[in-house]
Amino acid sequence: MRERPKFPLVFLPLLVLVTVIAAGALWYLGNPPTQPGVKSVTLTVAPTNIGGPFTLTDQNGARRSDTEFRGKYMLIFFGYTFCPDVCPTTLSVMGAALDQLGPAGDQIVPIFITVDPARDTPEILKAYLSAFGSKFVGLTGGEDEITAVAKAYRVYIQAHKDQGENYAVDHSGIVYLMDKKGAFLANYSLDTSPDRMAADLKKKALN
Repeated sequence: MRERPKFPLVFLPLLVLVTVIAAGALWYLGNPPTQPGVKSVTLTVAPTNIGGPFTLTDQNGARRSDTEFRGKYMLIFFGYTFCPDVCPTTLSVMGAALDQLGPAGDQIVPIFITVDPARDTPEILKAYLSAFGSKFVGLTGGEDEITAVAKAYRVYIQAHKDQGENYAVDHSGIVYLMDKKGAFLANYSLDTSPDRMAADLKKKALN
């Protein structure tokens, strides 16, 4: 059995917050952070081929299905809690964009799906996402479940478990906006600013 990271779980939100602040400083200085293994990619498949049904486990241990979010928009990002900078920065951007929308932003559910289910248990996800506010739904599951949903969303995943317990996970970096019926509506790359994301969300989802 793989040994858990050697730091108290109670300190995880603080560590995430420090990372977000540091990454945010780079962002607003006009130098978006980059991370080897996390790539912003251009979608090359038809929008109708992106997305699909899923049933995963949230940060509270409850099973959650995509059908629960019908009638609302889903803003989905795939990443993992051990990601050094790009993942927390992207979640911070998503949260900031939704905050700019005010109460209208409640029509959009931000969802973080892990690409590292071996380490990202519901307990880990809950502590991690607490640094980004209460709106995020974090989802994990079995390896087969994560592989299936990643395939549906055309997400590339490659875990380097030969590196030991602190292994990295390569994955594509796209934020997906799904409409009220769960169909693909738009996507955002890693260099999208909170202002730009908020403006586009308002145009596409809240008009």
